[in-house]
Amino acid sequence: MSGNRKSAEDRKREVVDTALRLLSVLSVETLTTERIATEVGISQAAIFRHFPTKHALWLAILETVESRAITIWDTALSSTDAPLDRLRHVLEAQLSLIAATPAIPKLVFTVGQLSTETDLREIHMRIMARLRGILLHEAETAAANGSLRASIPAMDITALFLGLVQGTVLRWQLSDRSFDLCHEGARLIDCQIRLLTHQGPDTL
Repeated sequence: MSGNRKSAEDRKREVVDTALRLLSVLSVETLTTERIATEVGISQAAIFRHFPTKHALWLAILETVESRAITIWDTALSSTDAPLDRLRHVLEAQLSLIAATPAIPKLVFTVGQLSTETDLREIHMRIMARLRGILLHEAETAAANGSLRASIPAMDITALFLGLVQGTVLRWQLSDRSFDLCHEGARLIDCQIRLLTHQGPDTL
């Protein structure tokens, strides 16, 4: 094998990374294997040597997103033992992941043509369920140790934070990414946490 020739795994990774990069500017519907091949610098036939069908390519793309998300969430969770800080760090990690890979909202947070494919939809749901489960667990633990107001159900706290992230990401996209997603998201997360840790009269 030539020293400059990439291994099959390296080439597959390059194809997936290129697809994710293109999805930051193209829609799911308009991304073609021909465009990906041109960007990578290989033939369209070479794409199908690594991914027998376009469906197989979409699976690889979503599985890559899932793997990256799990890695970044696990890193965030290992950064501290304090549940409220863990919750904050996971949310901030999610925002940093999206800022680095703007294609993710198209693949995960919006309903597109991919969701009609059962196995692809399963990955969508698995990613969201895992993130929701992490946030729910940390919210429950934070409420139990007094870090969050126990009068607000952990399920509601989780929904508030997920809505905050999704809303901020949507605003970022609609503004053509005109602001720093991580900075703005962290600011709003901090505001939300201050509201949820308010120690005054419980009138909610």
